[in-house]
Amino acid sequence: MSPIAHYIHIHLAGAAAGIDLFESGGRAQKDRAIGAMVLAIREELLDERKRLSRMARDLGAGEAPVMSALARIGERVGRIRRAHGVLHRSASADLVELETMRDAVAGKIAGWQALLTVVDDHAALNRPELEQLLVQAERQHNQLTEAHARVAARVLAPA
Repeated sequence: MSPIAHYIHIHLAGAAAGIDLFESGGRAQKDRAIGAMVLAIREELLDERKRLSRMARDLGAGEAPVMSALARIGERVGRIRRAHGVLHRSASADLVELETMRDAVAGKIAGWQALLTVVDDHAALNRPELEQLLVQAERQHNQLTEAHARVAARVLAPA
């Protein structure tokens, strides 16, 4: 497998886990507006994953179902740990989930940037599409950063 195909497989696995994280995190957020924003980003993630999957196919790589399944399992284990148990959601769970989402989107930004460095070397990659995906990811990161500040102010305020 070529290095770029392997790289895209890694990001496909991350995207699968991210979709699950944004689904559960969006539904669980105490602030309904933040939850709606997170779920809207999840819808964009679904489209982004389809595009990334198409890029993998166009590069002759196809899907990596085992890697995606392992990433999803890891996301679920992390979700349980962040919530401190299945039946009790800790007060800081909203905050930590937003931090995890920000980290995931930062990784995605780095991925789009990396692909843009070799876009002219691979006919399967499309510069305008990658640039649009990068701008979208940067917007998502900004939204999550603003939501994180709001939740931090709520969760970490003195009682």
